[in-house]
Amino acid sequence: MDYKEKYKINFQMFGGPVYSGRKKGENANKKINLNNLNDEFKYIEIEIPDDTYSINSSFFLGLFGPIIKKFNSMDSFLNKYQFKCNEDFMVIIKQFVQIALLEKRN
Repeated sequence: MDYKEKYKINFQMFGGPVYSGRKKGENANKKINLNNLNDEFKYIEIEIPDDTYSINSSFFLGLFGPIIKKFNSMDSFLNKYQFKCNEDFMVIIKQFVQIALLEKRN
């Protein structure tokens, strides 16, 4: 399949600085049509602004959960979905990805 190189997503488009609620995450997924982006682009770059206060697991899993479950590992997901954020948020994101991968197995 021929992929376009990269698509950029900035969390600011979803409100903030607090991102919470599964329904809001699911709506954000629909807003950007993440399934199509996943199939169309080689890389998806996600920028989380410096003024972000909190990202709740329910929002994150509503937004990315269905996509994460298409991957076999955290590394394969994070290779395609490249998060630009501070290290504290990266630790949290990795925990959320692990949760989604565990849900896939159950």
